[in-house]
Amino acid sequence: MLSLLALVASTALKSEILQVIALMGIFSFGILHGSNDLFVLQHLKQNNQQNNFLKALISYLGVVLGFVAIFYFIPLVALIAFVSISAYHFGEQHFHHQIKKQKSTLASLFYFMYGILVLFLLFCLNLVEVITIIEDMTGYTVPQPVFIYTLLTSSILTLGLYIQLLRDNSSLKKSIVSNLLYLVLFSALFSISSVIWGFATYFVLWHSLPSLKDQVNSLYGQFHWDNFIKYFKRAFPYWLASIIGMALLVYLFKDSKNFLSLLFAFIAAITFPHVFVMRKLFDRN
Repeated sequence: MLSLLALVASTALKSEILQVIALMGIFSFGILHGSNDLFVLQHLKQNNQQNNFLKALISYLGVVLGFVAIFYFIPLVALIAFVSISAYHFGEQHFHHQIKKQKSTLASLFYFMYGILVLFLLFCLNLVEVITIIEDMTGYTVPQPVFIYTLLTSSILTLGLYIQLLRDNSSLKKSIVSNLLYLVLFSALFSISSVIWGFATYFVLWHSLPSLKDQVNSLYGQFHWDNFIKYFKRAFPYWLASIIGMALLVYLFKDSKNFLSLLFAFIAAITFPHVFVMRKLFDRN
């Protein structure tokens, strides 16, 4: 329902208003869903000792800052890594409830290919804007056929892997029609929206909110308002630090990079460690 509202909004509201709503979604639920990673790690290890928390904090910040450094010195490599990791993460979040052997090579390949399919669907339907953003981030101009061939390849491989997984996963069989309709919905949304609106809609509604629900269920037993408030209170300091970090990044590089380039670079930096935390959470569950 919310995705349909996003589709309607993309035609009914001005681009400036859509961008504000998109950024509000990314900076609220989008950033929040990865802000509690340290607490999730503690929960998984069942160890709340202060020294172990500090080690985890230092390691976590080290990974984030390391990824920021890679983006600064070798941005093209960092961008490819971000797209690849995000693709796997998006696919895993979307399908992990429907696949029994989540750690199998077949499942991992399927997660990755489905995520690539969704991302490159967004890219191909907004080619000019995406190429401009990538050029601003990396200094490289990616030829249009790269996006088109990647989309076609990922579509074929996703279909083949899906068919293979149907044999052992009854939930996938029951969701064939709905998953096809989702792709149709994504195509319609991405085709009439900007990159930021299309990305924000998928990132918040189809990834961040389901991830928040999974985390609250794992940490507190079930998802309801009181448990979400507990989650939010623990995550708030890290969420606030993330917002301040983004503001600092914009201030330092405002004269050399456009805002969308900095936004995607920042999301990439905080996504990198989050993917591995959620992988551990799914393995545990």
